[in-house]
Amino acid sequence: MTPEEDAAITADALSDPDCPPLPEDTVLIPWVEYEARRLGRTRVAVDDDLVARFRKTGDGWEERLNDALRAVAPAK
Repeated sequence: MTPEEDAAITADALSDPDCPPLPEDTVLIPWVEYEARRLGRTRVAVDDDLVARFRKTGDGWEERLNDALRAVAPAK
């Protein structure tokens, strides 16, 4: 692509009323991370053997893992 072609494409994109440019302070994050934050969750590294042990207990294993962590987490 030539600089002229790039400039023409950019000008067309900026003039599109259906797709205004994002504000400069916009922070983009992956959809999976957005959904996790929306649900009040975060990612944490857990060893594979521990995950496997909880998965063997069947459906709801994630909730049981959360319950086990809450049971040993400091109160404050």
